[in-house]
Amino acid sequence: MHLRYSRVRLEAKLFNGKLASCEVELRPGANLVLTDSNTQGKSTLVNALAVGLGLDDLVKGNVAALVKDTLRGAQGDQRIVEAAILLEIANASNELLTIRRSVKPELSRGMLVRRGPLSQWSEAGLEEYYLGSGSYTDTRGFHRLLSEFIGFPEVQVISQDDGVMRLYLEYIFSAIFIEQKRGWADIMANMPYYRVRDPKKSTIAELLGLDYIRNNLQRNALRLDEQRLKARYDTGIAILRRHVNGRQFSIKGIPSDIGVGSFSPQIFRVTEGEKQQSLADLLSAAEADLASKIALADLTPPDPSLQSRIDEISKRITALVTRKSELDNAIAAIRGNVRRYQQRLEVLARDLQKNKEELKIRRLFNRDEWAITSACPVCEQSIDGTLLSQMRSFPTMSIDENVEYITDQRNLLQDIISVEIARRERHQVESEQLGNEISIALTQQSEIQKSLAGAIPSELMARARDIARIENAIGSYRDLLDQTSSELAALLNIWNEYLDVAGKLSKLRSDLSADDQSLLRQFQRTFRDYLGRLGFNSFEIGSMVIDEGSFMPRVIVNDRDRRVRADFGTSASDWIRIITAFVLALHASRDNSQKSNHPNLTVFDEPAQQNIDRQDYLKFFDIVADVCRKGGQVIVAATDKDHAVRARAQGLHMHVIDFGSEYILR
Repeated sequence: MHLRYSRVRLEAKLFNGKLASCEVELRPGANLVLTDSNTQGKSTLVNALAVGLGLDDLVKGNVAALVKDTLRGAQGDQRIVEAAILLEIANASNELLTIRRSVKPELSRGMLVRRGPLSQWSEAGLEEYYLGSGSYTDTRGFHRLLSEFIGFPEVQVISQDDGVMRLYLEYIFSAIFIEQKRGWADIMANMPYYRVRDPKKSTIAELLGLDYIRNNLQRNALRLDEQRLKARYDTGIAILRRHVNGRQFSIKGIPSDIGVGSFSPQIFRVTEGEKQQSLADLLSAAEADLASKIALADLTPPDPSLQSRIDEISKRITALVTRKSELDNAIAAIRGNVRRYQQRLEVLARDLQKNKEELKIRRLFNRDEWAITSACPVCEQSIDGTLLSQMRSFPTMSIDENVEYITDQRNLLQDIISVEIARRERHQVESEQLGNEISIALTQQSEIQKSLAGAIPSELMARARDIARIENAIGSYRDLLDQTSSELAALLNIWNEYLDVAGKLSKLRSDLSADDQSLLRQFQRTFRDYLGRLGFNSFEIGSMVIDEGSFMPRVIVNDRDRRVRADFGTSASDWIRIITAFVLALHASRDNSQKSNHPNLTVFDEPAQQNIDRQDYLKFFDIVADVCRKGGQVIVAATDKDHAVRARAQGLHMHVIDFGSEYILR
């Protein structure tokens, strides 16, 4: 990722018709915006860099400075009618993009963009993008355009609800853009809240190019897989037990906790004498018993047509029962509909009665010649007998119109109820007819079976019944075996998949890989070096560490390696040194990893906070120059009353933007 500010222009159209503007060129390397005293516009310029990119959260309390009603000039304060920010930025390929955003009369959500330098700005070739919901995903979203232009990838991080979400540019910039009002309160003080878990840690990891996020995503995904597989396993066991127990069987050998013990299921039934017999053994015994019986296949039936007649009647009974069930369901549904319609009729009747009573009261009231009905005695608004809808899109309705509307609704419902009742009665008649036909068919089937029983000797009938019983048992056993085999196979797959996931998760022993630990050590060395050069003395430099658990500065306070926040016992000026050293070390560490998503840009507004020692403050610019020698861009806005900063910057060949004692206007 690479972003470089190239040029910024602030424009204000005045009430007198004139246009006031301030244009500043920002070069690669170190840029210093200097003024002789405060309140001369440098912070406004810095804030415009954030607002021009739609990163308003970075300068929440400072936006008012960009939308002032007046502008101080040589002729006194002039009223501003319109104002805008025009921002020219460059990417790693030195392509230019110019953005225009209106900041007055309001901070616009629309962004005008032109591909090319600010000097060629014109209405031709303008594209319009927007901020807000969908800004990172929609094809016309500005932050999607910006991310693509500077090469900011879609970094996935863990959300507060254990899901996956995007790491936004607002997080990245909160670590590299230090504005004056709140930016010095903490590291990433202006970090937004977008439900990212451990947002500082995730952001620092991306700036340094650590594998932490990718490892954390993998760990989180594995944990979610564990939970998902456990839920599937628990549900599968419950379904299997209900199925097996419903067939008067039991099951054992399936642990209630997935991954604990061994998976060796057995389906069995306790028979006489408390003897357990497995389903497979019962099936084998039943099949052997059936094979020992004498089949009736060689017995010639007395009437070959009897079986076909039984089959035909059975099919007819099945069709009649199916049709009768459909009718009975339809009758039940109609009853429910009629009941709901009747309840609605009761509501309409009450509404109609209320409106009629209201009309009656109004007519009685209107007979009083002294009554004033044209205005409300409370709000003094005119009264026209209109019912106001709670929905703006719904038309207003007078009481008379409402009475007519309710009456129409009531009549319509009464007609519908009549039609539904008539349909229900037809269904009932047909259902009763089908019931009679079913009874007749069952009688015919019974008579045929009796004639068949009379044609076969009793001992053969007994043997046939015995065979039928065994065949039914075998069919039931096979059906249960087939279904449970399928369910057990699915459970075994879940069990094995869970063991595989648990094995992968167990190998992720630490949040940090060896490469991550090496990068953090390099970052810590740079951080300590910058602290020393800035004159940090609240603690020994060696006691300042970058904590592997948070990636934040920590202080070792005793021999037992107890680590506390870096602001614990630190002076106010040393806290500024910690923030400065940390932010600059992030920038300097960008080249340590090819996976770094640092934009190669850092912005400071008034780094001379908390009366930091003047000589230490000047050494800050030496570090800035070192960082920029690798090709990065650092923008610093500073007050320079004695011109010491100007002299140091010129000696370091920095680009100085001198506001002097007045605003730069033309």
